[in-house]
Amino acid sequence: MNDKTRNRGVEATRREFLKATTVLAGTALAGLPGTAMAGKKHPKRGGTLRFGTRDDSVALDTHRNIIYFVSHPLTGITGGLVDFDDKMQPKPAVAESWDSSSDLMTWTFKLRRGAEYHNGQTIDAESVKWNVERIKDPKTSHAFTRSVLSDVERVTVDDKQTVRFHLKEPHAALDINLVYYPVNLMAPGAVDTADTHPVNCGPFKFKSWRRFDVCELVRFENFWETDSEGNSLPYLDGLVGRPKKEDRVRLTGLRTGELDLIDNVAYADAPAFKKDHGRTFDTWPVPQVGTAMMYFNLKNGLLSEKDNPDAHLLRQAIAHAIDHEGIHQAVFNGLGEISRGFYSSASPWHSKDIESWPKFDPDKAKALRKKAKGGDEKFSIIANDSFPYMQQSGELVHAMLKDAGFNAVLEILPGPVMLEKQGKGDYHIDSTANSYRLDPDGWFSRNILSTAPENRRRNGYKNEKADQIILAARKERDPAKRRLMYADVETLVNRDLPILYTHFVPLMMASNRARVKGYNVSYSGPWSYTGAGMRRTWIDG
Repeated sequence: MNDKTRNRGVEATRREFLKATTVLAGTALAGLPGTAMAGKKHPKRGGTLRFGTRDDSVALDTHRNIIYFVSHPLTGITGGLVDFDDKMQPKPAVAESWDSSSDLMTWTFKLRRGAEYHNGQTIDAESVKWNVERIKDPKTSHAFTRSVLSDVERVTVDDKQTVRFHLKEPHAALDINLVYYPVNLMAPGAVDTADTHPVNCGPFKFKSWRRFDVCELVRFENFWETDSEGNSLPYLDGLVGRPKKEDRVRLTGLRTGELDLIDNVAYADAPAFKKDHGRTFDTWPVPQVGTAMMYFNLKNGLLSEKDNPDAHLLRQAIAHAIDHEGIHQAVFNGLGEISRGFYSSASPWHSKDIESWPKFDPDKAKALRKKAKGGDEKFSIIANDSFPYMQQSGELVHAMLKDAGFNAVLEILPGPVMLEKQGKGDYHIDSTANSYRLDPDGWFSRNILSTAPENRRRNGYKNEKADQIILAARKERDPAKRRLMYADVETLVNRDLPILYTHFVPLMMASNRARVKGYNVSYSGPWSYTGAGMRRTWIDG
């Protein structure tokens, strides 16, 4: 890898970030093998870990569907060209090295010899090319995943171990955008079973799946990663995912021994649980798993300039009606931070040079609502039923808007229905969140850039100045300059209000201390990554 092409944050803020992740690592030491706190036990091979999560995949094809790398058990089967470590820095995976041309128009990836898909098929350059072409096809991929490759004009094969990405425009962060979430690789020879029995290249192989019931995975014996002694990873024989939407149900499962690890303890329960059960369970704080926000539908309807000349005025009225501090206390129990941009203060991409969104002012909200065309009309707020904080934020915002005189209705919906409504533009406000992006381009180019497939599918925002800055930032090698450029885009977003940032989403994972050893959390919550996580977890007893 060429360090000059990797643009990984700003050194001044990096120190804060590393400090935060060091604190997390220190909290997690009790679970690490080879430390005094772990009794210097050597990792054991075998055993099955039972994992309780908040959410589950919509379906199995890992190109057609988003496999969320924090809360979907199916994440264990996914792998890609690039991996990351606990600090969310890029690391080799199927690609053992890569570099870019001086003009950032061509990226060359050298593949790891001996890497395989779960069916034994060799991962070669031709199969990588096939995967890229399938993801770029709107008929066979999700818009979010496709957005990552929107700048890729074509892929060529030099030899079995060398693949080149030829771009339409220079791109300084293509490598980090090619991590397995969402650009994962599946075996070309098994595409016909992608919807029923996916064959990928992650640390675990698929065995069975029933949505929101159980996801059974088994160790992939030929996974490329090894520990420091050359032993193949993962240590576990298998992983059984048990998605449970209700926070209390997951926590009860952990306390009764039904589950070994859960991906989140409810915000209201977290302080008392850590205090009362700290001797029995390890807890793993995650400062920013993502960013919560209110998505406004700008494609059509009351909040779109296409249908309402006062749409922006109406969005301003809504923003003034929302009390961010109220959300911070009532939904997140005072944990985490209120967000004015996409990155929290612990991230190397955080910027203080952002003009904030409209401040909470109920009287101004009422005045603008009365002034704006459509201010008395009925509109809908939707929220995903799998994530309590999305529901609770939606409920609170609904109440705040009602107090300001808005005729708002709230719908709590399952994931597949949410996707359908987003695609059709059948909503006005979506109480939602987006996962942490390792590089800002992964957020701005997929969700803010007007030509991005995910933006077109979900939101419809278009600002020519924002587009120009986002595209220019892709070409900029200096991370300090890139950070300032993205801050300018955030200011435009906070003025235009295609979305309203509300809060950074923290997590607190928890595990059975007696059984679960070696687990360590990453900065933003993914549990499958180089050097730790579920790949190095082992069961004692």
